Amino acid sequence: MDEIYDAVVVGSGPSGAAAAKRLTGEGLRVLVLDKKKLPRYKICSGIIFKKSQEITEHYFGRIPDAVYVQPKLLKGVRFWSDDANYSDWPFSKDSEGAPNVWRSEYDYWLISNSGAEVMDCAVFKGFETVGNAVVVHYYDAREDKIRQTKCRYLISAEGSVSRIRAMLSPEFEHNVKWFIAYQNYYEGQSRLDPHFYHGFLDQKYGEVYAWFSVKDDLQVFGTSVRKGAKIFPCLNAFREMLEREHGLALKKLVRKTSCLGNTMCASGNFYLGKGNILLVGEAAGFLNAFGEGISCALSSGLLAAEAICTCIQSGEDVISAYTELTKKERRQTSVSWKLGAKIAGRDLMPL
Repeated sequence: MDEIYDAVVVGSGPSGAAAAKRLTGEGLRVLVLDKKKLPRYKICSGIIFKKSQEITEHYFGRIPDAVYVQPKLLKGVRFWSDDANYSDWPFSKDSEGAPNVWRSEYDYWLISNSGAEVMDCAVFKGFETVGNAVVVHYYDAREDKIRQTKCRYLISAEGSVSRIRAMLSPEFEHNVKWFIAYQNYYEGQSRLDPHFYHGFLDQKYGEVYAWFSVKDDLQVFGTSVRKGAKIFPCLNAFREMLEREHGLALKKLVRKTSCLGNTMCASGNFYLGKGNILLVGEAAGFLNAFGEGISCALSSGLLAAEAICTCIQSGEDVISAYTELTKKERRQTSVSWKLGAKIAGRDLMPL
């Protein structure tokens, strides 16, 4: 048996970093495991909305300049109802805009300042409960060996594809519906305003929606469809429209990437955990409309940690406490999808 911790967090994104920060702030010993080598890439718009910015600055401090990309601030989201017509949704009336960042650098800065012990290249393999503790098994790729460690609480911050969730409730997992998101980064240029994040709502470009933004002069665009559907016809149609209508001119492909998401968020079908195992962020179903997940990731991580801290002192059931604490966050997530559907004029998750 390796070290013994108050909590082990699987996943080093904003939800895991927030949970770790709150727990270490109370003097608890925390280990964070991440399967990737850090800093790791994350497909994301990289927009730090006002709520995320306030939480970040309160718990972690001012976002360092090295995390930002150009343009440094975005004015808002520009939703295109068709190829030529749009409506603007400003991020804030009392600021110059929302920070535009690389998620790899933002996430790494968060976890590096969490106060936790962080182990990358550590692949979660499973767990078992032993009395009131959890024994976590993981593969240490750096040492090429299987390790195990014991903790009082286990937190899944794994993202939408949560192995811990699947182990806790195979029946729940069986009913989860999935979509795939695909994104390209190209050197090039276009006539689209780089100070806006652009969302295209016409379903011929994607069953959920398609998007475009600029980061450090890279033309970033992608789309999303249900798992099993053909994504490249949508992506190609979207690219051709951008070229035809908005002057997109592509040069060198710098990166292409994809990820899986699920419909837990849109359906309000949250899974918060079982026993002394808690889920946060997308693993629990926290993801706002149009894929904004940083704010609810940070919030749910903090709330999970608060539940743990409360229950260590009171002996209260941690899942009951976490369920009560997340009432507002779960309601806000569900409301965001209703608002998103109103903006789009259709169901955003027709899966």
